[in-house]
Amino acid sequence: MDERQRLKAGTSALVTLGVVMVAALGVLVWDYARTKEVTNTGAIVVLVGAAGVFALMQRVLGAEAPRSLMGVELPTGADAPSRRRRRRAYLVEALLSAVALTGLSLAGLVLGDRQALTSALPFAVQGTPGLAALLATEFLALFAVSYAIDWALGEWSSKAVERQYARLDG
Repeated sequence: MDERQRLKAGTSALVTLGVVMVAALGVLVWDYARTKEVTNTGAIVVLVGAAGVFALMQRVLGAEAPRSLMGVELPTGADAPSRRRRRRAYLVEALLSAVALTGLSLAGLVLGDRQALTSALPFAVQGTPGLAALLATEFLALFAVSYAIDWALGEWSSKAVERQYARLDG
């Protein structure tokens, strides 16, 4: 099987898995809209399993260059300017992810029951300064984790692309 056939087979498999994931998500949304609960364990397992297989197949079937948040392909070289550009893209993605998830937490605190949301914590959160400190800590933790994951996956992708180039050239 040559590279084009492999790419077409991989793309077809990924499209099929994407359809399965959307269908499972649709079942879960329908279940929630109907009963106000998500109790369909089969759909949850299918969604999580298909997402895992989707990610695995995407990585195994072909090396893809890392992309920025806007979909622009990042350089894969090992030189300093390429690494700097990739790190800057990881930084922006991590910052936006942390802002979005912290915003969702803030919305949950504003719209939900603060006592119920903070009672699961191993420490007491009292008043607005406590909630602000909690959100700041959450932001920093989310930023650090997101940056580490983006960096690890992006660098792995760029090295995989460079290995594939070397294999095809040599």
